Amino acid sequence: MDILTDAGFTTDEAKRIVDRLIEGVDNRTDQGPDRIDVESLSPEKQQALNQFTLAVAADN
Repeated sequence: MDILTDAGFTTDEAKRIVDRLIEGVDNRTDQGPDRIDVESLSPEKQQALNQFTLAVAADN
């Protein structure tokens, strides 16, 4: 989660991202009411989200 919080996500936002990954939600394609609008994030946050997602995927 440090990757996310270091890029400016709050702890609550980072936890939500982690929870959604655990649930198998694709943050880039999800259109649900609790979606994360990845395209509206700052470049730093987008990069951190990508790095975090890759790190989680590599760990599985």
